[in-house]
Amino acid sequence: MTASWVCRKIADLETGSVHAWETAEGLTGNILVDPAESVARPCTPEGIPLGEMRLDKSAGTVENPDPDQELRHVFLIIASLILLETERQGRPPDRITRTYW
Repeated sequence: MTASWVCRKIADLETGSVHAWETAEGLTGNILVDPAESVARPCTPEGIPLGEMRLDKSAGTVENPDPDQELRHVFLIIASLILLETERQGRPPDRITRTYW
């Protein structure tokens, strides 16, 4: 089985950077990473947070997880990728592509 994710930064806002993501299976969404680059939340393309789910890097957990297991799983993977690449590059990444077998 192959899993594939593509994520790209679509906006820099006062509230953080917005990243659009998609999976090979056709799931799509957006994630807002705060200016301190430590908290990620699902959001609209305009950066408006959706729901209460968030990943706090300092806590290392998903807070207020969405009841949809698939959405929660993909959010955790994408948010983790963005936060890890931000830490590695020293800034939010413009694009991330990952494929796993």
